[in-house]
Amino acid sequence: MPSNSPISRIWQNPSAFPHEEVLRELENLLRSNPDFWLKINRDGIIVDYKTSRFVNIGDKPELLLGQHISVGLPPYLREIATEALAYLSDKKSLVFWKEYSYGIEPNIRHVEVRFVVLYDGYIMSNHRDITERKRLENAFLESESRFLSMAQNAADSIVIINDEGIIQFFNKTAENTFGYKQEEVIGKNVTIIIPHEYKDKHDGYLKRYKDTGEKHIIGEGREVIAQRKSGEIFPCELSVGEFKTKNGKMFTGILRDISQRKLQEEELYQYRNHLEELVESQTMDLKMSKNIAEEASYMKSLFLANISHELKTPIHAILSYAELGAEKSATVSPDKIKEYFQIIDSSGKRLLTLLENLLDIAKLESGKMRYLFERNCLKETTKFVINEMRAILEKRGITVVLLDKEERWEADFDYERIQQVIRNIISNALKFIPNDTNIEISLIKREFIPRKSQSYVKGIGIQIRDYGPGIPPEDLDKIFEKFIQSKQVKAGTKGTGLGLSISREIVNDHNGLLYAENHEEKGAVFTMLIPISREGSR
Repeated sequence: MPSNSPISRIWQNPSAFPHEEVLRELENLLRSNPDFWLKINRDGIIVDYKTSRFVNIGDKPELLLGQHISVGLPPYLREIATEALAYLSDKKSLVFWKEYSYGIEPNIRHVEVRFVVLYDGYIMSNHRDITERKRLENAFLESESRFLSMAQNAADSIVIINDEGIIQFFNKTAENTFGYKQEEVIGKNVTIIIPHEYKDKHDGYLKRYKDTGEKHIIGEGREVIAQRKSGEIFPCELSVGEFKTKNGKMFTGILRDISQRKLQEEELYQYRNHLEELVESQTMDLKMSKNIAEEASYMKSLFLANISHELKTPIHAILSYAELGAEKSATVSPDKIKEYFQIIDSSGKRLLTLLENLLDIAKLESGKMRYLFERNCLKETTKFVINEMRAILEKRGITVVLLDKEERWEADFDYERIQQVIRNIISNALKFIPNDTNIEISLIKREFIPRKSQSYVKGIGIQIRDYGPGIPPEDLDKIFEKFIQSKQVKAGTKGTGLGLSISREIVNDHNGLLYAENHEEKGAVFTMLIPISREGSR
């Protein structure tokens, strides 16, 4: 068949064409390819090249011509090219393939190179930029890792099964809900968490879907009955989703234990059928709300009386000792005068602290508090506060243990304001803990959702644990309010209760979290979390 026939095809029948024409056609195709390629003879001499805007093997590729691969190629390609030539020397029909990278972070490029033997015995190396593919692969792996993390820590039970009903995934909430550990259920049939009387129905749904494709519960929410490891039967809400993998179809079941809700619904039903009881209950709720409001009003009045007393006390001390010093300056000893001045100084500092707290509250409530966000070390900030308070701590025999992991604990925050938060928390602990005990401070790193946000951010913070009496459970959140203080404070412990309120507002303005809880063994634990970076947390 003549080579110029309109139905002639070189690549369908290359033996029907002259060797030179086949070679020329091949090289024309290669030159139209967007990849970078080199043509090398069997002695390793570079005889031709084609540039690419995606792959760069040198500023002047023309200088490669006539050079041996051990001299002309960059170091990261010499070993690959030498290995390829040795491999292809007696294997004309095979392809040698590898990946390599070049450049410096953050501009590293990833390349896939293929070496093939041409018709005339030359070897062609084709270099294709796969940087974007690598980026997508890494993004996929990161996305998969994030999904697994979110699924593991989701508030609802998540169970994934294959099309045979075999469990492939069982998150932590599912462990807590059903009483099984992951290793107990992975590889087992999902009927392990289904009551016996419902197992046949579930198997029927799955078989019918596989045979007919008819969806019965996929994409729809419904209430079902589940069974814990203990044998307890309980109601739950179930929604089922479907996705495909290379191993076949998978089904995701999201289950929520609604036992408590069912009890509440039953109570509501009882209320509807017993109107008198419902009215009485509502009356009790109103009375409780009234009591809460009255208590809040009382606590506000108590706070104002307390702050008035706190302000008057140092003022009276300043005026009294100033007057006393003026009267007796000529008759008493210098040591006595010095004592008067020390009392005046101490009272003045106390008054200044109270006024600064009140000013801080005013600034925070009016939004006029100014912050200087810089990259700072949380560990060094904590150490500074500990050293600043060392005299008070040593006087009471209290040791602050900083659980040091030899990390800088860096984040974007206002250095002085975060000092103020740490100082307030430690000062608050000193009001309640006995002498000769410890305060432990440790670093925490975890993702969290800031206030007024729905996205997770990477966070860093500290946990401050004391060995005092702890906090009454009903006061765990109240202690951060301005006009409501803990029962322990009302029992006689000194303080205006402003420090923790100010501290929470400062942390809130950092898009962070500040909360308190009781340690399972003894004492209270205050946790402060702030975003590592301001970017994305606003």
